[in-house]
Amino acid sequence: MRFSDYLPCYILNHSPKIIAAFEMDFLRNLPAFQKAIPQSEKFTMLLQLGWSAELPEVAAELQMRLAEARNAFPEARFMILANTVGEVEIIRAFCEVYLASHNAFLDPGRYPLAKSGKRKFDALYIARITPFKRHFLAEKIKNLHLIGSYSEKEKEYFQTTITNFSHAEWSQKVPSFWIGRKICEAACGLALSAVEGAMFSCGEYTLCGVPVVNTRNLGGRDTLLPEFACRYADDTAESVAENVEYYVNNPIDPIDIRKGFLQLATPQKEQIQELVNSIAGKKVHLPHKLNIRCRLLPHTKILHGIRKTN
Repeated sequence: MRFSDYLPCYILNHSPKIIAAFEMDFLRNLPAFQKAIPQSEKFTMLLQLGWSAELPEVAAELQMRLAEARNAFPEARFMILANTVGEVEIIRAFCEVYLASHNAFLDPGRYPLAKSGKRKFDALYIARITPFKRHFLAEKIKNLHLIGSYSEKEKEYFQTTITNFSHAEWSQKVPSFWIGRKICEAACGLALSAVEGAMFSCGEYTLCGVPVVNTRNLGGRDTLLPEFACRYADDTAESVAENVEYYVNNPIDPIDIRKGFLQLATPQKEQIQELVNSIAGKKVHLPHKLNIRCRLLPHTKILHGIRKTN
């Protein structure tokens, strides 16, 4: 049985049914979900945001597709888990919504804590090599580790971009169970996009006790970043390099960074935990990343997945 046989979602609870998915993984695959789930079935759908809904065109598409989903499943309850306060204000006009960054559902136990002292790299950037990640802003960093693959349709862009990083170490893929160790090798992590979602790697940096060199952005990665462990660079390679150098010379205690992240993330996760428990009538386990867009063991997929039907 292949992973491609399953729809992009995870069943958190079977009775009553509570399903988690990224918003467009569900909404853009609505016909496939209609084939797999009876129209009359009652279920609760938790939808995480993968891109900033503070952009008018994104919010408009979300509202339109949610209307289609309600028509397809009139007995369902839809809830959006937003990454920013701004998204909450926009979405509450057309859907039930809660402030709960998808980074709040990262499992701290998966991430080791960095050790104090000199690190192997000045900076690390975990990001697919694609235009919106703005790798060019990292070109002036002297001692850099890039982790990220690329899409075949963007291979030409990748080849052009990577030639500017002959001085850096590039890893196309790192297994998820190993990523924390790689984060701990860097003095800081990079977050350079102008728009995206909450950026999982940003939460992973801070869980490992590594500070972040950030740029101004939409999407929500700032929501769970401790202020003392985040420096904002201008949108220039020189500014990014200067802020990286600051963290190389002025390290922060990793324990404080991790603690600061958890103080911000825990209330958001607990709110959703209580909500899900109240719907299920019992305590429901909320797994790492809610087990969506994650590689799962076959038996987990069988027990908690929804198979496609012809």
